[in-house]
Amino acid sequence: MTGTLRTLLGARAAAVVGRQAERAVLLDLAERDRPLVAAVHGIAGIGKSALLAAFAEDARAHGAAVVSLDCGGIEPTERGFLAALDRAIGALRAEPPGRIRPMATVAEAAATLSGLGDRVVLVLDSYEQLRLLDTWLRQELVPGLRDNTRLALASREPLVAAWISDFGELLATVPLANLAAADAGALLRREGLGGADADRVTRFTHGHPLALRLAVSARGARPDLTVPDAAVATVVTELARIYLSGLGQPTRAVLDAACTLRRPTLSLLGALLPDVPPHEAYDMLRPLPFVEFGPDGLVLHDTVREVVAALLRAAPPADLWRYTADLLYLIENPAVREAFFPTGSHWYAVEPARPADEAHITAIARAHQPAEAVAVLRSWWETMPSAFCVARDADGIPAAFQCLCEATSVPAGLLAADPVAATWREHLRANPVPRGQQVLFQRHILAADGGEATTPAHAALILDLKRRYLEMRPRLRRIYSLAADPASALFQLAPLGFARLPEGAAEIGGITYHTFYNDFGPSSIDGWLTDLAAREMLIDDALLDPGRRQLILDGTRADLTKLEFDVLQYLHEREGRVVGRAALLRDVWGYDWSGGSNVVEVVISALRRKLGDSAGSLQTVRGAGYRFTAPS
Repeated sequence: MTGTLRTLLGARAAAVVGRQAERAVLLDLAERDRPLVAAVHGIAGIGKSALLAAFAEDARAHGAAVVSLDCGGIEPTERGFLAALDRAIGALRAEPPGRIRPMATVAEAAATLSGLGDRVVLVLDSYEQLRLLDTWLRQELVPGLRDNTRLALASREPLVAAWISDFGELLATVPLANLAAADAGALLRREGLGGADADRVTRFTHGHPLALRLAVSARGARPDLTVPDAAVATVVTELARIYLSGLGQPTRAVLDAACTLRRPTLSLLGALLPDVPPHEAYDMLRPLPFVEFGPDGLVLHDTVREVVAALLRAAPPADLWRYTADLLYLIENPAVREAFFPTGSHWYAVEPARPADEAHITAIARAHQPAEAVAVLRSWWETMPSAFCVARDADGIPAAFQCLCEATSVPAGLLAADPVAATWREHLRANPVPRGQQVLFQRHILAADGGEATTPAHAALILDLKRRYLEMRPRLRRIYSLAADPASALFQLAPLGFARLPEGAAEIGGITYHTFYNDFGPSSIDGWLTDLAAREMLIDDALLDPGRRQLILDGTRADLTKLEFDVLQYLHEREGRVVGRAALLRDVWGYDWSGGSNVVEVVISALRRKLGDSAGSLQTVRGAGYRFTAPS
C-alpha cells in the first residue's frame, strides 16, 4: 500500500505531544463562528510551528481549506505578502506558475481565499518577521477577508494591544509555555530516551520542546558523554544562538546579572550593577521576548536562565560576546541593527493619524519645541494630514508621531513657509535626483517622553520608516531629516550613511534645526544595504568613500564629481557584469537613451584618468556596454 509524504507529515503533526487545550482553541477557527483570529505566541523553540502544523491537519480533517505561509520568507511589503499568498494558493490548487495576473489588492486576495472552500483558514508562521507590515495586516487585510475566512498566526511576541482593541472577543490569544513534566517525558520516550536519563534532561530543560529534542540528538552525536553532559553541550550552544544572538553588550551584561537572581528587582540589579542606573537596567530587560513582568519582579524564562548560567560557568567573560546576530545581512554595527530592529518597538502600533489625534500631536510638539516650530507643524497638519502617522500605546493614545511624505507631494506654499523644508528644496534644486527616482521628507518625528531621543515609541516609527524604504525600492533615492541636537543625531545616523548638510541649518523660534540626508545611490535601498554590509565586513577594502565622494586606491584618494561617483558605484555594485549604456542613462542620469549623447563616454574617460594604473579595471565591451573589475 502506498501513500503520500503529506500523509506521513500529517501523522507526525497529529502526534505532537501535549498542547490539547491549545489545539482545541485553534480548532474553533475551523468549526465555529468565533474567534476570527487566533494568535499563538511564545519564545523560540517552544513549539509554535509544530502546533500550527498540527492544527492545519486538524482543520483539514474537519473539512477546512488551509493556506499556510512562512513569514520568514516574505518581503514585508503589501506587494510581497500578496505575491507570497498568490503563490501559496496556486500551489494548493496545483496550478502552473504564471497562469493569470497575480493578486494585487486585498479584495482580490479575499475573493480568491473565500473561493477555496466553505471554511478557509490562513495560517501565518513566524509572524514576528512581518512586524513592518503589522498595521496593514490588522487594518486592511484581516477586515477585508470574507466571512468564511479565519486567520491563525504564531509569533515570538504577543500582538500589539491594538489587535485587542480592534478585535476584542473575536481575537483568541494562545500563549505557549514549556511542556508539563508528563508531556516532556512522553516526548523523550517517543524519541527513544527514558528512565532516569529522561528525568535529568527534563529537569535541565524545564520541558522546553526544542531543548528536549536537542538533548536527545546530543546523546546520539556524543555517545561518549553522559546524557546530562551531552545535553548541556548541545542545548547551551544552540539556545545561546537562538536566544542571545543580537543582544548588545550592555543588555547582555544586565541579562547575565539578572540570571543569577531569583527575581530581578530594581534594588537587586542596582546592587549587582553599580555602574548602570537600575531603571535603565530594567528597561533593557523588559522588551526581551523571554522576560515577563511579575508581581515581585521580572520573570526570566527558566531555560534562558539555565543557558546563561551554563555559559557563565563555561566561558570567560570576553567570549560571551562572540555569539553574534545573523540579522540584517550580517551587519554587526549596533546602531545599524537598532535602526532596523529597534528594541521595545513592538509595544506600539503605528497607524495613520486620525483627526482626533490632532490635540495629542500638538501637545507632544509643545512639550519639546518653541511656539514658532509648533506653528510650522500645525501648517503641515492642516495642509497634509495624510503625511502624519502615530505610534499608539496600549490605550490607543499617540505616544509619538512623525510627518513623512514624498518631496513632490508638498505644496510650494508650504515649502516656502517652512525654513527647514525650504533648505531641502534648495538642496534638491542644486542636486537633483534622476528622473523616475523619489525623495522622502521626514519633516517631524517626536515622542511624548523623549522628544527627539530614541524611545520605544520613537523606535516604532523608525521601524515603520524602514517599511516605507522597502515599499519604495528601487525608486527611492534620497531622504531628508532634521535634528536640533546634531551631535546625538550624527552618532545615530552616520553608521547608516547619513551626512549633515552644511548649508542646511535653519532657525525657528530661537532653535537651530540641522538637516541630515542620505542619498542611497543609483541602486536604491538594495545597493545601500550592500554598502552597509560591505563596510561592516570590510569586503570592498574601501574602494569608494561615499561620505567624502572619493576614490581610494593604494591609500591615495581622488575626488570624484557626483556623476563620476554614481557611475563608478553603479558599476562596482555590478562587478564582473556587463552594464549597458542605456541602463546607465536610465538609472544614473534618469532619462531614456535617445542615442545622440556622449555623456556616458565623457564620464567613463574621466574615471579612467582617475583610476590611473588601474584604468584597465573599467573595460569597454564593444556593442554591449561596460564592465568593472575591482583593482587587485
